[in-house]
Amino acid sequence: MKRFILFLSLIIFFYQDRLFAQQTIYDTLTINNLDRDMIVYVPATYNASTPVPLVFNFHGYTSNAFQQMFYGDFRAIADTANFILVHPNGTLDNTNTTHWNVGFGGSTVDDVSYIDQLIDSLLLDYAIDTQRIYATGMSNGGYFSYRLACELSERITAMASVTGSMTPVTQFGCATSHPMPVMQIHGTADGVVPYAGDTWTLAVEQVVDL
Repeated sequence: MKRFILFLSLIIFFYQDRLFAQQTIYDTLTINNLDRDMIVYVPATYNASTPVPLVFNFHGYTSNAFQQMFYGDFRAIADTANFILVHPNGTLDNTNTTHWNVGFGGSTVDDVSYIDQLIDSLLLDYAIDTQRIYATGMSNGGYFSYRLACELSERITAMASVTGSMTPVTQFGCATSHPMPVMQIHGTADGVVPYAGDTWTLAVEQVVDL
């Protein structure tokens, strides 16, 4: 018996990195009769007895959760800072292109409700610090992070946008329940999302000053 216990202890010692390795979980949640896909990354440092931050990382227009997981890769940061990282998938718009509904293109998908209910689902599965839930995204994902900060501010602690901005629709419906920390990363020569704004998008400096 002692030899067996020693043998088992040696196995645990040599393979503990695998026993407590990070997890990448591909999951689906049905919201408003739509099957919504997401990728959840749980770092090896996660312990269910200690609530951790939650970070949403949203892809850009035409992209998807899998591509964003590599393009805007926060997994190594999640490993060291100990937070759960979620890459949700948008839906197809009327041109059959993946998107987040931020008020242009005629989309009617309720993406804000999706994230609201997704947070509820994640709270059932993981120990999450509800005072540290963050949204960030690339381009269309940055626009959507602004929309969440405006319309779901009771749950979103802070947000960051990379080459995104705010649509007039988002600005019109913006009413935060607390001062919202914002980080905006943008280039003045951006030819897709103009830094100085347009009829469909606010100027970056205008958004930051709101």
